[in-house]
Formats: sequence, structure tokens, C-alpha cells
Amino acid sequence: MGAFDFDDPSAGSARSLIEALESVAIAAGKEILAVRAEGAQVIVKSDCTPVTQADRRAETLILDFLTTEFPGIPVVAEELAEAGRCPSHARDMFFLVDALDGTGDFIAGRNEFTVNIALIRGQTPVTGVVYAPALGKIWSGVTGQAQVADVTPEGEIVHQKPIRTRQRPKTPVALISVTHREPETAAWLERLPEHETASVGSSLKFCLLAEGRADVYPRMVCLKQWDIAAGDAVLRAAGGMTLTLEGTPLLYGVEGSDFGCSRFVGWGSAPDA
Repeated sequence: MGAFDFDDPSAGSARSLIEALESVAIAAGKEILAVRAEGAQVIVKSDCTPVTQADRRAETLILDFLTTEFPGIPVVAEELAEAGRCPSHARDMFFLVDALDGTGDFIAGRNEFTVNIALIRGQTPVTGVVYAPALGKIWSGVTGQAQVADVTPEGEIVHQKPIRTRQRPKTPVALISVTHREPETAAWLERLPEHETASVGSSLKFCLLAEGRADVYPRMVCLKQWDIAAGDAVLRAAGGMTLTLEGTPLLYGVEGSDFGCSRFVGWGSAPDA
């Protein structure tokens, strides 16, 4: 595949990239659902977080695809990093992969887990796909253009439509994690004017912002870049933004990195000064 024209989302190369990432995300989702049907075995990693064979099988499938189809682009992925095998540098572009975001939700039998694949260019997420296999929904975005679609049990994408963020209403909806209720986020929300809250798992929070179904997503603990890059790409493509607490766009990088990201707030529309 040739150079990508990210300034023109309708360009054939950009469209082909999105379609390729959608196809492998759906294939990875089938692996995850197959493991769930078999019964997942849970292992605790060195950082005390859980992993299952669903995480590993889905990641292996995605890595094999990306290294075959895009051999010149480095890949950073969650289980690859755990094994100490991620690249230590990337000049301009690299993929960020979380093959099963929301492992806790997956283990608990909830449906709010996702497959996340993003392409980073110049420290910015320019392309992303988020697939929720148990919900049969897929979101994708490339600069200035985002969409949501249904996915049939056979893996076919249907009913695809464009999505955009909304102007913040008088009573905005703030999204919080289902499984992580850190006090810092609660304190940040206390300073927000009158609002409603909703609990949502995994990177689906970014997707709801992108669809204009919610307005703000604060996260006051440090996550890993692969947790959020794909959702962030979809949100930015839909007209939203993800900012640090200092009000600058959240950046992604490999050089000298442990692949962590700073505290951030995802916004559907620009925040008040």
C-alpha cells in the first residue's frame, strides 16, 4: 500500500487503510468471542493486571496482519510490550494496538470490551478503528471523517453512517469508567457545572463522545497509549479533542517511552477557557 493521504479522507489509500484495519479488527473479535464461548483462563501479569488467551490470540492475529500488510510501519501492542518486544523508536508513523481493551469487562461477562487499532503520525492519532464484537458495532475515523456501523454475525459491515460530536448542552453528560472509580476523577467532576454521569466500559467512552451521545470524558490516572489511541482517533475525526490538563492536545510517542500517557480529558466540543 502506498503513502497515505490523511488530508483527504476520501483518498483511495486512506479509505483502503480504514477498510484493512476494520477487517482485521473484526477477525480479532471473532477470536475473542470464540474464547469467551470456550471459557477464558485468566492470568495475572507482572503489572498485576489480568490477561486471557483472548487477548493473546487476538493480538497475534493483528500483529501478523499488520507486519505483513504494512511491513515498514512499527507496531506497539500491549502484550508485545509486556514481553519487552516493542520498538524503541519510530520516525514518523507507528501502529498502536490493544487487541482486547476492557479485559476486566470481558472476564466479568459484560459486553463493553473492544478491539482497538490506531495509526499514529507525528505524535497524533490520525486513523483509528474501535470494534465491540459482543455489541456488533464498529467505529472508525480518519482525519475529519468518522463513522459507525453494525457488524453482522458473519462479519459483514452494514448500515454505516457518518458521526459528529455535538455542541455541549446545558446539562452535559460526563462519562466515567465502569471498573475504575478513582477519587481524582470524582474531584474533577465536582468542579464541572451541572451535569449527568454515565458509566461506560473500555474505549467506548470515546465513541459515545464521537457520536454526540455524551460530552466529556475525564481520566485522572495514567493509562497506556494503546488504551486510548484508537478511540481518540475516532473522537478527533468526529470533531472532538483529547487534551491534557494543561489544555494541549494529547501526544503519543515511542522514543524513550514506557508507552504511558498523561492525565487527559476527552471533549466533544471545545471546553470553556
